[in-house]
Amino acid sequence: MKQLIKLLIDHLASKGMEVTSIPAYIRNFAHTLVAHPSINLQELNSHLQLLGWDDFKLDNDTFYLMLATFEPDLAFESVNWIDHTFNSNTPPKLADKRERAPRVQRDNNTPSGE
Repeated sequence: MKQLIKLLIDHLASKGMEVTSIPAYIRNFAHTLVAHPSINLQELNSHLQLLGWDDFKLDNDTFYLMLATFEPDLAFESVNWIDHTFNSNTPPKLADKRERAPRVQRDNNTPSGE
């Protein structure tokens, strides 16, 4: 499972997503699937855009990689597991051991976008 998660992180980063944004994106994706289990790719993209993910369009390959990574857990685990797994203040490590992106310091008044 950890290898699939690292593969997913690498895949999202290779598609241009900031490494520091990946946990929030995965949380939003997972929460959407839990709330709407029969959602299709087009509807999912629309919903993610409503949540502020305008800069990233989910394609078939990424969609199926995310499903393969989380489908067993979405069926058997609670949303709390997803929150716990992807609610770290530490940016995810890439599978190829590249350096992590620098952390962005936010003001208390700046919304986190999550």
